[in-house]
Amino acid sequence: MRGTFVVGTDRKVRQPGGSPLIESLLRLAALPAMARSLRATAADAATRAGLAAAAGVAAAIGLLCLSYALVTLLAREIDPAAAWAIVGGLYAMAGAILYFAATKRRRG
Repeated sequence: MRGTFVVGTDRKVRQPGGSPLIESLLRLAALPAMARSLRATAADAATRAGLAAAAGVAAAIGLLCLSYALVTLLAREIDPAAAWAIVGGLYAMAGAILYFAATKRRRG
């Protein structure tokens, strides 16, 4: 029958890999493993988010404490308002440096 073209109803082509019953049983057996993997991934993501949030809070508290210490040291020598101005200027410079570094990375 090589080279002939027959028009008719479609026959079901048997897929390699066994019967549909075995395939469905294998899928059913694999579901708990997939759910366990998904739960582990979600727990890992939650842990990472929690650690990032804790690190952010710790950095903010550390920055506030160091700022207050710097203002206290500067206020001994100069006017307290000038000490706060110096600390504010340092933060402005740090912010400008971070801004330009971020936009440079974005521009390529």
